[in-house]
Amino acid sequence: MVRKGTRTPDFSARIELLEDRRVMSADPLGGLLGDVNHQIVDDDAPPVEHAVVSPADPPPIDQHLLADPDFWIDPGDTAALESIFDQVEQALTEAHNQTGWFDVRNDYGFTGRGQTVAVIDSGVAWDHFALGGGLGANYRVVGGWDFTEENDANPYDDGVKGGHGTHVSGIIGNDSSSSSGVAPGVDFVGLRVFNDAGAGYFSWVEKALQWVYDNRDAYENPITTVNLSLGVSSWNAATIPQWANLEDEFARLESVGIFIAVSAGNSFGTYNTPGLSYPASSQYVVPVMSTDDNGALSYFSQRLGRAIAAPGRSIVSTIPDYKGNKNGVADDFATMSGTSMAAPYIAGASVIIREAMEFVGRTGITQDMIYNHMMATADTFYDAATKLSYKRLDLDAAIDALMPADDYGSTAAAAHNLGAISNTTSISGAIGALTDADYFRFTATASGNFTFDLTSSTGNMAAAWQAYDASGQPLANQNGSTLTFAATAGQSYTVRLASTGGMGHYSFDVSAASSEFVYQDWGSVVYDELNNIAIGGEAWYRVQTTRDGLFTALAEFNAAGGNVQIELYNANRELVAAGAASSGAARVDATAAAGTEFFIRVTGANSEVDFKLVNLVSQVGSTVTIHGTDGDDAFTFIAGATPQAVINGVAYSFSAATASTFTFNGGAGNDTAKLYDSTGDDAFLGQSQGSTLKGAGYSCFVTSVESVYAYSTAGGNDTAELWDSAGNDVFTARPTYATLRSGSALNSVHNFENVYGYAAHGGRDFAFLYDSPDDDVFISRPTYSYIRGAGFYNFAKDFESVRTYSTAGGNDVSWLFGSTGNDTTVVRSDQTWMYGDKFDISAHGFASTRVFGNGGHDVVSLQDLAKQDAVYGTGNYATLTRGSRTTRIENIDHIIAMELAGMAPSIDVGVVDYLFERLNG
Repeated sequence: MVRKGTRTPDFSARIELLEDRRVMSADPLGGLLGDVNHQIVDDDAPPVEHAVVSPADPPPIDQHLLADPDFWIDPGDTAALESIFDQVEQALTEAHNQTGWFDVRNDYGFTGRGQTVAVIDSGVAWDHFALGGGLGANYRVVGGWDFTEENDANPYDDGVKGGHGTHVSGIIGNDSSSSSGVAPGVDFVGLRVFNDAGAGYFSWVEKALQWVYDNRDAYENPITTVNLSLGVSSWNAATIPQWANLEDEFARLESVGIFIAVSAGNSFGTYNTPGLSYPASSQYVVPVMSTDDNGALSYFSQRLGRAIAAPGRSIVSTIPDYKGNKNGVADDFATMSGTSMAAPYIAGASVIIREAMEFVGRTGITQDMIYNHMMATADTFYDAATKLSYKRLDLDAAIDALMPADDYGSTAAAAHNLGAISNTTSISGAIGALTDADYFRFTATASGNFTFDLTSSTGNMAAAWQAYDASGQPLANQNGSTLTFAATAGQSYTVRLASTGGMGHYSFDVSAASSEFVYQDWGSVVYDELNNIAIGGEAWYRVQTTRDGLFTALAEFNAAGGNVQIELYNANRELVAAGAASSGAARVDATAAAGTEFFIRVTGANSEVDFKLVNLVSQVGSTVTIHGTDGDDAFTFIAGATPQAVINGVAYSFSAATASTFTFNGGAGNDTAKLYDSTGDDAFLGQSQGSTLKGAGYSCFVTSVESVYAYSTAGGNDTAELWDSAGNDVFTARPTYATLRSGSALNSVHNFENVYGYAAHGGRDFAFLYDSPDDDVFISRPTYSYIRGAGFYNFAKDFESVRTYSTAGGNDVSWLFGSTGNDTTVVRSDQTWMYGDKFDISAHGFASTRVFGNGGHDVVSLQDLAKQDAVYGTGNYATLTRGSRTTRIENIDHIIAMELAGMAPSIDVGVVDYLFERLNG
């Protein structure tokens, strides 16, 4: 593309932030109807005034966020909630419905993985769970820079006028399940050009563009896309203004294939004629208009024939916690409108289109290639306001037009005929959709084993094979690189190849070998599940162990369909073990060294037999070791005279006389462990790096397990300790169970008589303690708290914040003791909250609460006092009575009684040892 015009001087201009109103919820769907408290942000500060500039200077820049979205919830108008819900739900899905995004996801699974998008905006709240939860190489926000006065490497979206950049980033690629962005696998760099006051300068934007060029290949995944949801409201034209100073940077980025999406501007109502804001009017960028849910241009959107339209009104996306419910958890969402929301949709779409182009083998991909393809496959629609037609993104059509036609038959009837196979034949093809499967038919020229061997694959290809005889009956079913099955000379067979991992290209060889001894090779075994294997008479399978220890072959089936028996032979085909059918299962076990070859002989008749091959368990002396796999594993340990270990549904029993120590290492995947106690006194220790259950004569250790559950069901007086991690943790304790969650790690205990939670390793940790239906007592001091009742005792130590709740019933009492420093206590109708240096404790719903000072200058605030309330004070204590609830305060220096307007309570304060202050509402 040839540049026009000349380089202009490096002018600076204020970037203007517009007032915004948002529907806020930590969960965009559940939050409206669930337990989340709703918050509405309504910033009533007027827009920043435009600076007076000369014609040669660039005017102020606006973030293209529409000042007045379609709807917002007034905190006082709860009746509007249900009608608003339908609109919010529509906003979550209608944008993707309009572009066909759901079809692209379901058909192809493109996510943008392998690319990075640069977001030039107010920064990115990189701690948001849907944006990766962190900053750096191990997170999705891999880096960035703050070009404002702060000038550092932390581009966090933390300004008073912030939130815009985080919302834009979420549209591009947040990975939440309920409100996913367009490319949920993409990485980000955040480039902050708006300061805390919401102001910015063109020079900052220019430096950000230069930074993108210099760092385009600095990360694991290259920067392929830039999003600029900003512009000046004072420009509406098809050409650039005289003062445009970003053209050199745009041209450099375009020259290296980077796609630049820019919001068209929100000022159509001012001009009522086609045109674009700047920098959207640059010839080197892709300008983006906004559409409503009905596909028409949004009333505010500036427009021009070369621009492309995308959803931009009432778009739900991510925002920082301080712009949401401010609960300290970065999981907030909001609805915003504007061409600022449409531009990132196109940025995300360009990532998906580039990924599809790369899949089909295109190289040297440029912005023009993506833009031209996007426009060629777009929908054309008429705009009544300008009486012109424009283009609207059709992502489904864009991807469908790129993806290749099916290269081999997708059904058994349409199977590709390989003819008669007598030696080796090579085939190459592609799984071009998530639901794609390729079928191949051949005729065996001799009896023996036929092997299909995957020799190469690309993308997310993970081979899944099935073989059928001429009547369509299944013969073999195998996930992995190799499928081997016995064939008879002159017979025809069909083989199906699919992928369990996603799309990709493949090559495989088909080879035939004749042998008197016919078997299917299942290869090396760690843990495999082979389902729906058809057995008709006799079948042999070869396996090889990968580690020292037990090898188990388990066959499971519906006995109504016929029984099968299983036998295990060594490499010389000498019988090692035999397992007869019993209750729909047959099993053999053998101890072997790593690399041992076995042959499994299966006899009987059943068309659907499921096999589990397990080489995960070993015993050395009295120590039993169970290994996890790279997938999701389920482990169970049951203590007792005959301790039992179960891995992925395969049980092993041991003698307590010979096995006393059990260890389970979950390895990769999302693993779960369940540990059951003995009849004696047992102790559970739960930590993020590993957990232990111990009792008389046994111990069980689990490591690298994401979720650990310990159960006290067999008797005894059992104790559990749950320890925090170095991060932010949450301890929740109820009379019958307690949990401590550390990031993705969970320790959960059930029915333990004594539970202790400890916060000793850093982070900001929370504890939540709950009562029983009986009478309970809560005791709290600055460093520890506990609640006890019939049959339970739950203790929390060194947590920064402790919350306890009396909601289940009973006549519950809470005692709150202050520190030796200066403390503050706030007493409300159903809550007492005490806080001081490094502690924060509150008791909710207790019938009786006592507050004790312990030194320092302590203050108690009695809030929201009403006419029916009574305060009595004498000596060094005071008592507040609110209906059936009583709060007694002792050893306090200062009590403030705060009355509701016109609701004077009964106050009787005699001679007291503290300052009493009465404030009228």
